[in-house]
Amino acid sequence: MTLNQLNWLSVGVTLLLFIIL
Repeated sequence: MTLNQLNWLSVGVTLLLFIIL
């Protein structure tokens, strides 16, 4: 897993949290 993939993963999780909450 590259650093770029980790960065996008954290962005996706943050967006999901904002949508859920």
